[in-house]
Amino acid sequence: MSQKIKSSLEVLAGIIFIFGYLWLIYPLHSQWIKVFSAIPILLFLIYSDFNNKKSFKDLGFRLDNWHGSFKILLIFTSITIPVLYVIWQFYFPVNNLFYKDHSFWRNLVTYPFGVLCQQYLFLAFFFRRYRNIFSPHTNIAIFFSALTFSVIHIPTPPLIIFCFVAGIVWAGTYNKYPNLFTITISHSVLGIFCASILLVYQTVGPSADIGRWCQNQDSVYGFIDNVNYIKPYKNDHVLDVNISHEKNSIFVEGWVASTNKIKNIRISLGGKDYSVHYGDKREDVATHFNNPDFSHSGFNARIPISDFALGYHKLLLKVYLEGELFYHSPGAKIWVELI
Repeated sequence: MSQKIKSSLEVLAGIIFIFGYLWLIYPLHSQWIKVFSAIPILLFLIYSDFNNKKSFKDLGFRLDNWHGSFKILLIFTSITIPVLYVIWQFYFPVNNLFYKDHSFWRNLVTYPFGVLCQQYLFLAFFFRRYRNIFSPHTNIAIFFSALTFSVIHIPTPPLIIFCFVAGIVWAGTYNKYPNLFTITISHSVLGIFCASILLVYQTVGPSADIGRWCQNQDSVYGFIDNVNYIKPYKNDHVLDVNISHEKNSIFVEGWVASTNKIKNIRISLGGKDYSVHYGDKREDVATHFNNPDFSHSGFNARIPISDFALGYHKLLLKVYLEGELFYHSPGAKIWVELI
């Protein structure tokens, strides 16, 4: 088998593994399933590099070439941060008090480890194989590496755009100076900056809200108050809701309000959408937001249990606004377990 064909098959297998995990496994409720399902992917990557007789130094786990890589990435990262900040603050809220958030300091320690794994996947695995496939046209390999990195972040718009642009720079730098550590530093700085300061919405896969670019988009508000009269919250934590499958239906109550005109509201359970009765009186919502237009923002919905099997099903709101293509999902997502 030629090297081009072998690399093509490895790329195809890698894409199937990654998309399968993000879209089928990661949205599941069980953490154990997520962990154990990731093991075959890791073993595949390790075996593939071992079979290709690549050393850790070949893959980019090295320090001897850090200086050239660091200079390029320092310039790129230093320019990108202020440009993104200026653009973002015109359209979305920015968090200038990021240093007060516990998550910011936690990410400084934990985030680089996940980033190193990502860069190993997209550079040491995908880019090196694209380079084999398109040799000697390295620029095409750089393009496809960045494209793969960006489409993995479907359907979240800002991540798709950011990852493609950054992926071009990181793959180009890696091609010249194969050093995963310096690229991890650049990726970590930009990732923490986007998550903690720009508040970029970072969820990918089927759980993502494709109409949401920022964590603090204030045009749509909403909350699921109770599920079968069970409050799914305690001390700001979202709880699982356990409901007997012997009941006829699931009754959901809450509220939705927006400063824009609402076209439609749906309640989604396990990927199935149901209509709601909207317009219940909610003076408490109007008082909280000091907006009398929100006084009839309550909704309720009744979902037939017979539509679902035993087990966990994700419950969330879907709000469609006039003049917008995508929906917004305000409030927390809740796991309903039918027992």
